Amino acid sequence: MSEDEVRIPREEYEKEQAKLKELEALKDQLLRSAADFENAKKRLARERDEFIRYSQENLIKSLLPILDNFERAMAHAAPGGADIPPSLKGVLTGIEMVRKQLLEILKGQGLERIDALKHPFDPHRHEAVAYSHEPGKPDEVVEEIEPGYLLHGRLLRAAKVKIRVPAEHSSKKTPAASDEKEEEIT
Repeated sequence: MSEDEVRIPREEYEKEQAKLKELEALKDQLLRSAADFENAKKRLARERDEFIRYSQENLIKSLLPILDNFERAMAHAAPGGADIPPSLKGVLTGIEMVRKQLLEILKGQGLERIDALKHPFDPHRHEAVAYSHEPGKPDEVVEEIEPGYLLHGRLLRAAKVKIRVPAEHSSKKTPAASDEKEEEIT
């Protein structure tokens, strides 16, 4: 053995190797913990943003009937726009201005009205409350009874709509047909 070579006893070498493996494991654990911490920070930031975005949901939802009543008032006040006494024109103009102002404020908070009329029925956005047996595309919205709204793209209130159904659905069932249906159920 030369002077440059140093012999390390096997025991000491194995101890050093064990310490090295332990350090590698601790380093790996530290990196994983740092990654978990970063992921938790990102998740909390997302949750905070979502909380802020939807925190006013209950308030906005409670204001929707007021908006509906403004629209009903305007629709009933002047069905054709004719024969409005001059004394009421100012009141109607004021009501319309308040309605527009409320709508603009709500739009600024992320409210968006669902465009339902003449669109296909979507059970995720519409609630069918009536049916119409008339010619045309089946399952198309023919009347909007109460408007629906989205808040930042998420459904706040479904639109209550009347949809078109094919004419063959309107024929009365024969007693035999209803008996068959009852047998299928049981």
